[in-house]
Amino acid sequence: MKVRTRYAPSPTGFFHIGGARTALFNYLYAKHHQGTFICRIEDTDVERNVEGGVDSQLNNLDWLKITPDESPRTPGNYPPYIQTQKLKRYQGLAHKLLEEGKAYYCFCSKKELQQQREEALKQGLTPKYNRRCLNLTKTEIADNLKKGLPAVIRLKMKDNAEIKWHDLIRGPMTVPTSALTDPVILKSNGIPMYNFAVVIDDYDMAITHVLRGEEHISNTPYQIAIKEALNFDKQPIEYGHLSIIIDETGKKLSKRNQDLKQFIEDYKQMGFLPEAVTNFLSLLGWSDKNNRELLSMSEIIDAFDIDRVSKAPAFFDFKKMLWISNQYVKKLNDKEYLNFIKPFLTIKSNDFRNDDAFVMALLLFKPQLSYASEINTLVTKMFLEVHLNQLPKELNNLTKTINFNACIKTLKEVINSYQEITLENGNEIVNKVKDLSGLKGKDLYLPIRLVAIAKEHGPEMNKILYIVGKEQLLKNIDSIGE
Repeated sequence: MKVRTRYAPSPTGFFHIGGARTALFNYLYAKHHQGTFICRIEDTDVERNVEGGVDSQLNNLDWLKITPDESPRTPGNYPPYIQTQKLKRYQGLAHKLLEEGKAYYCFCSKKELQQQREEALKQGLTPKYNRRCLNLTKTEIADNLKKGLPAVIRLKMKDNAEIKWHDLIRGPMTVPTSALTDPVILKSNGIPMYNFAVVIDDYDMAITHVLRGEEHISNTPYQIAIKEALNFDKQPIEYGHLSIIIDETGKKLSKRNQDLKQFIEDYKQMGFLPEAVTNFLSLLGWSDKNNRELLSMSEIIDAFDIDRVSKAPAFFDFKKMLWISNQYVKKLNDKEYLNFIKPFLTIKSNDFRNDDAFVMALLLFKPQLSYASEINTLVTKMFLEVHLNQLPKELNNLTKTINFNACIKTLKEVINSYQEITLENGNEIVNKVKDLSGLKGKDLYLPIRLVAIAKEHGPEMNKILYIVGKEQLLKNIDSIGE
C-alpha cells in the first residue's frame, strides 16, 4: 500500500505555525515512506472564508519547500481538490445513508436544540441530541418536507458500542458511543459537515495516514463511525494526533498572543530563510535520534520516525528559532548573503561614503544576523545613528579626560596626514596613534571607537575607520564638546 498523506486547510485564515507544522509532518511521513503528499482545500465554511486564504496556504507551502505532489494547482488522479466542487457527491452519499436507515432527517430548530443542551447541563450530563426526530414516520417526514421546514441529516450512531483505533502517536484509543451524539452530516442548505466531508474526501483520495492536531481527537470516533456507515472501512486509514504547541507561559499558542509572530507570512516578510523555518518546525514535537538540531530537508526526511513524535506539548521557543536561523545565515557565502538581504534593505548605499563601505557594513553583521530585515536596524544603530553629544554619562565623562583628549588630538593629526582611509591603512593609523601618544589598550581603542561610532564595542578597528571614512571621522572629532 502506497502511503498517501494530506494537509487539508480551510481558507478561513492565513497560514499559521500550527498548520505549517501539521503540513510538514504529513509531508515528512509521506516522503520518508516514498509516498505522496496531497493538499486539498476544505472551503465549505463559506461565511468564514477569507480572501486570499487559499493563496496564503499554497504560496507559503511552496516557500517552505513543503510542496504538495497533488493540490488544486497541481491536480493528480483524485480530483477535485476543493470541497465546494463536489457538493453533489456529499449530498448523494448522505441521502444513500437515509435510504439505508443509517441516517435520519432532523427538523429540530436551533431554539429547541439549545433548550436540550441547557437541560442536559443542568442535570450534569454531556449535551447530546435526544433523538427526538429519530422515529418520525415517513408520513411525518414527508409532511415536514412539504411544509418546507429546514431539515438536517443526522447519522444514527450505534447503541452500546465502542469505537477503537490505534493512534500512531498516542497508542490505543477507545470511545464508547454512549459518550457521543448523533452528528449532523448534512446541513439544511446541502453543505456537508466537516466530519462527513473529510471522510468522503479521504476515501476518494485514497488517503492512508492522517497526522493532525490533538484538537481533532474528538472528531476521530465520529469519522470512524461515518466510514463504517458508508462501508469505507475496508480502505483503512491510520490516525496520529500531534501535541499542542505552547508559548513561553505554557499556554496553547493563541492568535491572541500579539507578542509572538504566528503566521508563516510574518517570517517570510521579516526575511527568514525558509530552510531555517522548516528546520525549526520539524523540532516542534519531534526529535532526531542522534539529537541533531540542524538538519536539511533531505536529512529530516531520512531521519523522520513517527515513534519519535512526542505527545507532550511542544514549546515554541522563538530564541531557538533565531539561533537556528542564524546558523543558516552564517552558512551562506558572501554573494549568497548579499543577495539574500538585498530585497529587504531600507538603508541605501548613498548613506555611506561609497559602495564598498556600504557592502562592508552589510557583511560585518553576517555572523549575528537571524533574518534579513534585521540588517537595517543593526547597521543603522552601528553607523548611521552616531550622536557624540548623546553619549551615556559615564562615556561622556571619559571624553573630558587627559588620555582621551591626547588620543583624539593625535588621531586627528594622523588622519590629516593621509589622503584617505583605506581598509589597508586603518590598522597603520591606529598604530601611529599608539606610537605618538604612548597610549595602549583601552586608553587607545575606546576613544577611537567613540569618535567613530559612539559605541564602546564594535567590529575590527580598520573596518570601522574605513566604513566611517576620513571626512566623517574629522567631523565627529570636531563635534566633541559642542
